Amino acid sequence: MNCPKCSKLIPDDALLCCYCGKRIQQDPNRKKKEKRPNGTGNVYKRGETWTARVVDHYVTVEVDDEKIVRPVWKTKGGFKTKRDALNHLPTLLAQIPNNHEHPVRTFAENFDSWKTMYGTRVSESTMSGYKSAFKHFSALHHIQMDKLSANDLQKCVDDCPYGKRIRQLMKVTAGLVFKYAIDDKQITTNAAANIWTGNGDTKHFEPLTDDEVLMIGQSGLMYSEYVVAMCYLGHRPSEFFGFTKDDYHYDEKTDTHYITGGVKTEAGKTRAVTIPPKVLPIILARLDVDGTDWLFPRVNYGAHGEPKFDQMPTGYFSKYVWKPMMEKLGIVGKVPYATRHTYADKIKKVAGDEKDKAGLMGHASYEITRDYYQTTNLEDKKAITNQIG
Repeated sequence: MNCPKCSKLIPDDALLCCYCGKRIQQDPNRKKKEKRPNGTGNVYKRGETWTARVVDHYVTVEVDDEKIVRPVWKTKGGFKTKRDALNHLPTLLAQIPNNHEHPVRTFAENFDSWKTMYGTRVSESTMSGYKSAFKHFSALHHIQMDKLSANDLQKCVDDCPYGKRIRQLMKVTAGLVFKYAIDDKQITTNAAANIWTGNGDTKHFEPLTDDEVLMIGQSGLMYSEYVVAMCYLGHRPSEFFGFTKDDYHYDEKTDTHYITGGVKTEAGKTRAVTIPPKVLPIILARLDVDGTDWLFPRVNYGAHGEPKFDQMPTGYFSKYVWKPMMEKLGIVGKVPYATRHTYADKIKKVAGDEKDKAGLMGHASYEITRDYYQTTNLEDKKAITNQIG
């Protein structure tokens, strides 16, 4: 088989790539580390001794004008061994008043606590979407979770002035907060489970036309090649600007150039997108740029004109690259996310299996995964992208 990172041929039973060191599969003899149940505390080494700690209570603090829930720990140190510290955890738990009671907190307090825990599991852009959706529940923020009804949540969703996509995100966000409160034993039912998001259409981003893509490519404007590449690869802007040179691969066996990775869902994070011939020269040229590991970086110039590179922030790209470029070229009503719709529009017009097209888009919906793609391969994907004109 070929290593998914460096594409070199390695033994089928290899645990690690002998060329680049990438882990291919877990050692079957490796003992899986057991995790302690939530709420039972943990131990850590401090100098030559071990310390046991459990959560005494939580406090809400403001950091950069944002409320964050943090634990206050009760600790006991000086244990000679890890086992001694672990054995002392029940004693520490018993010393905390009302340890087994779970006071019901407000909707906003639970969101802040959930956000602190869940924020490490998703991308910054995804969490930003959750925060925006939660603001539409502002009338309920101060109410305790056990006092909230499905009708309360439904009224906020019905009053939302935006499209179905935002209302769906409101439902998802509320559901996650309620599940968090259930796991914390504050409540027993999920009032957000049956929120109706309406029959309205999901907001559609108008794709760039073929003539507009051609105009951008021929403009010679700074970063114009980035926009063209986005239209032929189909990644979300946050995915696109997160790519490094290590995410590019070449499979010698099938003569296939492709990029792996993404954000948002597991289907998106693991997908391989084959590179259309039209933008392959752009990608190969980016690989030859010295001084950065980013494939599509932001470029700043020093006092003496030397280039300096860092990751391109999506906000910076939207405000200082996309908007001025569209205005200069006379392209109206298009946003950066339109490049992903442009790609979807292109692959829709060419022949190819629907499951492979879904795999190229990286959709994570269970229904799409079940109905359209269970497995995909590079050769079938390449057959689609090679037709894109």
